[in-house]
Amino acid sequence: MTAAAIVPMIGLVGGAVDMGRLYAVKSRLQSACDAGALTGRRVMGTGRWTDNSNRANGAAEQTFDLNFQEGSFGSENRARAFTENDGTVTGTASANVPMTLMRVFGMATKNVAVTCEGMMRIPNTDVMFVLDNSGSMDETIPGDSTGLKKMAGLQRAIRCFYEALAKENISDVSPADCGATADPTEGLSSQVQLRFGFVNYDHMVNVGKLLPHDFMVDNWTYQSRVVSEFEDVWGWTLGTVTATTWGSWSSAPSGLSNAANYSGWGYVSGSGSVTVSGTSYSKTVSGKNSSTCPAMNTNNSGVAYSDTASVQSAALQSTSQDPPVYPATAQTLTYGQNDNHTASAYRYAWDSSNSQCRLQVATQTYTLTRTGTATKPITWTSYHTIKKWTYRPVQFDVSSLKGTGTTWNGSVSIPVGETRISIKPSGSSTSTYYKLLANTTATWAGCIEERKTFQNTDGNPSDDWLNFPASPTDAIDMDIDRVPSAADDDTRWRPALMAAVWGRKETLVDTTWSGTHTTAWVEGNAYTGTGTPGRNLSNNSCNVTPSRVLTSYNGRDGNPTAADFSSYVGTIAPAGNTYHDIGLLWGARLMSPTGIFAADNATTPGGAQITRHLIFMTDGDTATTNNNYDSYGMAIWDQRQFNTSATSTQLTNANNARANALCTAIKNKNITLWVISYGGGTSTTTNNRLKACATSTSYFFLAADTPSLITKFREIADRISNLRLTN
Repeated sequence: MTAAAIVPMIGLVGGAVDMGRLYAVKSRLQSACDAGALTGRRVMGTGRWTDNSNRANGAAEQTFDLNFQEGSFGSENRARAFTENDGTVTGTASANVPMTLMRVFGMATKNVAVTCEGMMRIPNTDVMFVLDNSGSMDETIPGDSTGLKKMAGLQRAIRCFYEALAKENISDVSPADCGATADPTEGLSSQVQLRFGFVNYDHMVNVGKLLPHDFMVDNWTYQSRVVSEFEDVWGWTLGTVTATTWGSWSSAPSGLSNAANYSGWGYVSGSGSVTVSGTSYSKTVSGKNSSTCPAMNTNNSGVAYSDTASVQSAALQSTSQDPPVYPATAQTLTYGQNDNHTASAYRYAWDSSNSQCRLQVATQTYTLTRTGTATKPITWTSYHTIKKWTYRPVQFDVSSLKGTGTTWNGSVSIPVGETRISIKPSGSSTSTYYKLLANTTATWAGCIEERKTFQNTDGNPSDDWLNFPASPTDAIDMDIDRVPSAADDDTRWRPALMAAVWGRKETLVDTTWSGTHTTAWVEGNAYTGTGTPGRNLSNNSCNVTPSRVLTSYNGRDGNPTAADFSSYVGTIAPAGNTYHDIGLLWGARLMSPTGIFAADNATTPGGAQITRHLIFMTDGDTATTNNNYDSYGMAIWDQRQFNTSATSTQLTNANNARANALCTAIKNKNITLWVISYGGGTSTTTNNRLKACATSTSYFFLAADTPSLITKFREIADRISNLRLTN
């Protein structure tokens, strides 16, 4: 019985021993496989598995080998392999484990195999640039080694940022430009969604054409002007002469043959001709003595008398009555006609001092005249001329800006223009200028006026936004996520039409736009040559570069490319004042996962999560002007943010308070907020406010010049690229 029990006991003990060895090998094999897969995925990063001569695969195998060497735990024939598919690294590993006591039962070896997977959870990333485009960005920073203007320096920094984050080369910058040693070549894995968006701002933002039609009003009231008094004027013109009745010619003068003032002479020296005053005449005498050449005072009847008339000419001399008065049908005119003559008389005379016979000539001009009458028909034209404008708020239909489908039209016609004409009015022969009402083509590039906002009543806006977003509750414009309602124009945006807006003063506008402005309606005479009480403010034009929604620039699936990214960046141009709040507001709107673009921003098309980064860059303090046409109309006249005509200081304080509130709202939406103060021209107070705006103090940067700006942008890119890896 004891002998019979030995065999089963060997199986039990041997099986336990060998199973322990198998478990140890499999556990260690699994750990090595996991470590290799994770290392390979980390080395691959946001690039491709095959980049750099399969460096990621080599790292995976090397890590495996460090964790499970050939012969570990007595194993044999170790094998490992790693592959990658759509960003996931899969590994397989196996080894043969020789058996000990289990050999008694015919099991010499046992194969152990494992699989593993390494997956980098790369956050799909949205980056929104909120960029100060104000006029100061056209300046050069003293001492900047690049010599670039600030805007050109910003453009270079953004291109370098793209290269660092997207791993794609942009030919418009060199490695030296970006502080790198080589151009990026890896690119991102197809599993990664990386999008970039832009909000460029000065005193406005250009975002209107990114919106659906229903988000824009159909009618809006602008500080403008309307004709308050017309005057109907009749102007006249004359037709052609239908008939002319002439009188007799006046009489010709007499006595030319006895003219006393003979001049010019030519001596008669023989047969032939003689020249007098440039004209050749035949001699009519055969001798040259005193008896055959008459005396000086004797007329020579043998010399011809000549009277030569010029071509007759007729011209209107004058009207025979006062200028026509409406409704006269014709005007009688007096015409004059001239017949110009030149008469000449000739004689022979003896020149006793020279004992010569000479030929002399006397000339005289005269004009015959006659007059006549003619009738010309009168054509009358009626003109509905502008006599007075009233400068006041006017509502215009702007619905024609909404094109077909999702397109927008570029202009709308509004009746605020003038055409100057010159006419002769009834009862006057003097041409006079008059003005006719004309439609003005108001171009629309895409800038908007904001929707309804909170109106301050105490003149101190600094404490209005301390409890935002809980209060103020009526600041619809500051609600990042609120979707407009077609039934409520307070919630919808309005097109900024520069050609429609007119400021007004109590007195005539001068060239400096100085003097007292008024919110009252004022009336101006359209004919006044020195100006009117209103001034069109179209010089405050929409020059800010159009913003862009979040877009992938990877060149895949019809997406734009790195070159497209660079080309767009090159269009960003400086102009206007500095209103930080409107830039931050629209930067948040365009990237919010729960707002008007939620369908595109909430997740990736595959449902994956997105990390969000907003990079806010400015080169200066807030700069406002109270007669500027900005995103809230014209502060003096529209009074949307204050219940009186705000000063520029009040507007600046309001802008700063609103920007502070928006920084908090952006961070509360789990958006990482990076802030850069560029150029060294920003005040300490503003820099402190910008530092508080950032996610934390380590997310705020001072960049004194372009090289520093490039360094800061690359640092941000590197920090965004620090991604988590899990298995």
